[in-house]
Amino acid sequence: MAALKTRLAEDGYALVPGVLDAAACDALTAAIAACRAAPGETFRTLSPEGAPLVQSELFRWTDTPAIRALTHTGALPALAAEAFGTPEVILMEDQWFWSEAGASTPSPWHQDHPYHPLDPWFLTIWIPLDDPPGPVGLRVAAGSHGRRMYGPVEFSAGAATLGDSGQALEPVPDIGGDPQGWRVITPPAARGDAVLMDSRTLHAAGGPCHGTFRRISIRYAHPDTTVTPRPWPVAQFWDHHPVATRAGASIAGPAFPKLCPAAG
Repeated sequence: MAALKTRLAEDGYALVPGVLDAAACDALTAAIAACRAAPGETFRTLSPEGAPLVQSELFRWTDTPAIRALTHTGALPALAAEAFGTPEVILMEDQWFWSEAGASTPSPWHQDHPYHPLDPWFLTIWIPLDDPPGPVGLRVAAGSHGRRMYGPVEFSAGAATLGDSGQALEPVPDIGGDPQGWRVITPPAARGDAVLMDSRTLHAAGGPCHGTFRRISIRYAHPDTTVTPRPWPVAQFWDHHPVATRAGASIAGPAFPKLCPAAG
């Protein structure tokens, strides 16, 4: 437990090999296909019109058995509990991504934390369900979780993913243009490996995609996480969530279930 917590505290990320086996990856790629065939209200095409597709969707654990199994049982909630050093964790959200061959729409440099009106930091677990087909894997700015928080970045080329409130944070700096100022690392994550990240860690992804590339991110919160309203735009679903205006309230509840990995 201490080793994983230490790596996250020092670098803001940790690579954990072999979290999912081939059968689990196959089940999740089939689940993503089913979600794409019957998209929900959070489904977005992130690529510009006419470009090879990059798509994403949130909160499908509620109606997709393979995603529910991933988020609620097994290795992932146990890793989250280990990262926080707590017996319980709160499931925040699942998010899958699908890119077709030829796609090059990037996930720009950003932190996950400012998209959510929550404190303290939460954990993102990013898992490629295919071996990355080209230079499309995750890149992290190691140690950036200990710097400042930057403004959220709009990902979607179509329907917005951010709310309408004003900007109150500095924009993300030009990470690629300042190689001496940032320790950029590409964790060598293969199919079924997991990259764990502190929500304040700057990261990016994307590049020329030479084949279909599916990946999934699961986010878990510390069991003591509470609502902290933000003066900047956050993820759009928070605009319609009743807990978002209750400063200091716990987020634990039916929408964000509290899990106890030790209890199975």
